[in-house]
Amino acid sequence: MKSISWTGSKGNHIELRAYCEIKLVDNIINSDGYEIASGKRTQTNANLELWVDGKKVDSCSNINFWKVIDTRTGIKKIWGLNVGMSDEQAAIVEAFLKDVIESGKTVDVVTDETTKAEAEKAERRSEAQRIVDEAAKCTTPLMANAEYKAWRKQYNDIHNEGGEGYIPERITVEQLEYAKKVLAEQ
Repeated sequence: MKSISWTGSKGNHIELRAYCEIKLVDNIINSDGYEIASGKRTQTNANLELWVDGKKVDSCSNINFWKVIDTRTGIKKIWGLNVGMSDEQAAIVEAFLKDVIESGKTVDVVTDETTKAEAEKAERRSEAQRIVDEAAKCTTPLMANAEYKAWRKQYNDIHNEGGEGYIPERITVEQLEYAKKVLAEQ
């Protein structure tokens, strides 16, 4: 369990105590008594506790609520707990919460996240390459997004009588620029 403490604006001793364990487990689906293994999923065991002057005031076990947010009064707070803080303290607390979550991940989870991120990046690069290849084959000048939107409406009104139907995809100037930017990233 990790903790962080500070003195609040009213002189209270505020402490956050947190632990987090994220691991990969088998995803078991129960289908009328038959248990079927369906890959892996992450399982999280975590808790964030708020202690004020040595008394436990609040806790939150869902790491999705371990985020620092702005309030309407201009101070910041942790989404899952009832504690306000200054901007400087909020930055420290946010770094603390991220560290607790990251240090709680097992090697399998980190590997799985890395693999998924690489696959997503490869898919994005593949789509960008497809856009560049399609643009190279295009014999007409590329349209901007606004022009393409107007062209789509006109095409739909003529060929589909304004209803639903097939509208050919055209590569726009903005799509090509984005695709080139994605391919330039290495």
